[in-house]
This record gives sequence, structure tokens and C-alpha cells, in this order.
Amino acid sequence: MNPEEMVIKLATGAQCATLAMKVAIELTKKFEGKLSFSQAQIAITDPSQLDIGKMAEKIANEIFAIPIDPWTVEKRKISHFYKTCFTNKKWKNPNWEQVIIPTGDENLKRPEFIFSEMAVQEAFDAYANYFGKDKVWKAWEDISKAIDPETVQPRPKQNYAILHVGGDEPDLLNKSYNDGISENIIFMTPLEGIISAFRYRFETGKMYDVIGVTRLSALDQDGYAMLMCRNTDGKFHVDSRNRASHNPACGLRRVSF
Repeated sequence: MNPEEMVIKLATGAQCATLAMKVAIELTKKFEGKLSFSQAQIAITDPSQLDIGKMAEKIANEIFAIPIDPWTVEKRKISHFYKTCFTNKKWKNPNWEQVIIPTGDENLKRPEFIFSEMAVQEAFDAYANYFGKDKVWKAWEDISKAIDPETVQPRPKQNYAILHVGGDEPDLLNKSYNDGISENIIFMTPLEGIISAFRYRFETGKMYDVIGVTRLSALDQDGYAMLMCRNTDGKFHVDSRNRASHNPACGLRRVSF
């Protein structure tokens, strides 16, 4: 260790709680006699009127220079998605303390939390259970077994986060699977694709790939490129096609992790 560096001893939980209580007491004094019953009730029950988390971050940042997490809202949305849409308790509580949302291309603005141990078929089944088994279609009985694991682009062994552009259609159009691999593009794996499509529909009611197709960074056991889309029946569709196929409406979804 550099001898000139100062070792900072972190505040204890009891100290943080005492400080928070003192701040709350002073806020109470400021509110008393100036805040109507209806104002207080709306602020307590309606986070769109008063986001307590944002207010606390603002206070912490302004007084103690504790940085504000720009992903607070997205993290809450992602956690809500997993808690609501997955029945297996293993996937209900994303641990953000162990995962860092990446930085990089400013166009990649939508984060996802990925459980590295989740099977692709389990993600698909959760989608089917939430929206209805008549709302999905897949080319194989078990998607996980259909994938050639050697062809899936490498990802962290532990849980991780990705950033992508988001939106209805792929951001890199008219790109084949082969293009993505030869150009060293990092693009969505089957698990990342299903999770991102699932959360997008959960939050917006809209589906990915209504016009085109998202090509995924994996091949099936027969050497065809994995893909996802909304098919002509309006179902969430997971299949595979020629790995060299080009189409102006189809392409890749870039990610950083």
C-alpha cells in the first residue's frame, strides 16, 4: 500500500441508522405545520409524486458526496420483473451488490440482469407461463439441449449485467450470424435475447421483432443460427435458420457486459 494513502474506516450500521434518524427528525420539523394531510398521504403512497429513494440519494450526494446510482430505477424495474415473472425462488432476487452494470457505447442504454446458471429453456418456460403457452412457439422440445454450447459467445461464469439498445427491432440490421462472428461483434445470446424480450413485453405490452428477426450468438446442433421473433401468428418464436442469411429487416442486437 502507498504510505501516503489514508485508510478510511467505514461508518457502522448503527452510525448510519442514527444519522438517518436525525435527518428524519429534522425533516419532520420542517414539514410540521406546512404540509397538508392530502399532500403527505399522496407523497407516502404515490412514488410518482415523491420518489423517496431519489430524495435520499440527492441528500446523500449533496451533503456527503455519496455518488448517485444512475441505474436505481432500472434496477428496481428489473428486480420487479424477476419477482413477478419467475416462480423459482432462485431467480427472484437479483443481487446488485455483486453485479456491475457496464459502461461503453452511449447508445447502449437498456440494462438487463442475467443469471448465468439459468437454462435457456427455463427462461422460455417462464415467458410461456406468464403470457400463456398458446402465445409461444419453439422449434425444439428443449431449447437448451438444441444449442451447441461450444458456439455460444463467451460470457462471465457468475451472474452479470448487459447493456443493449432496446427497442422493437435489432439495432444492427441486415447482419447475418456469420457477419457478427467475423466482425467480432458481441451480440445477444439466446438467454439474453429471451430475457430482454420477456421484460420488454412485461413492461410495455409490446413484442420484439414484429417486422424482422433477431439473430442470436449461438448455433443449434445442426449448425443453424439461433433466432427469435414474433411470428405471423403473433407468437413469441424461437427457431434457427441459415447462418449466412441476410435480410434488411433482420439483424443483431449488440450488447456490452
